Amino acid sequence: MASPTFRPQGSLARWRLVYAVLAGAILTAPLFAMQFTTEVNWTTFDFMAAAVLLGLLWTGIEVVARLPLRIAGRAAITGCLVVGFLVLWAEGAVGVF
Repeated sequence: MASPTFRPQGSLARWRLVYAVLAGAILTAPLFAMQFTTEVNWTTFDFMAAAVLLGLLWTGIEVVARLPLRIAGRAAITGCLVVGFLVLWAEGAVGVF
């Protein structure tokens, strides 16, 4: 018998595709910007660090999606993951904090 939080795998696959496209766009935006301005100057390390951060965020979202919680609980945890990601990104980019 299915649990009350069961979701078909098709909806997860769709979100995986959306996240992959978003992650690709985030990583290619600085690559294109570097072609037109000298203000964006990413090194290979910067791209690798961004890819690792995005991968960790993706993994966290995948884990949360499989937790047996209500949608509000999953949304809250996912929101915390996204805020944590943005704080790390801002700190790594310009040292905001």
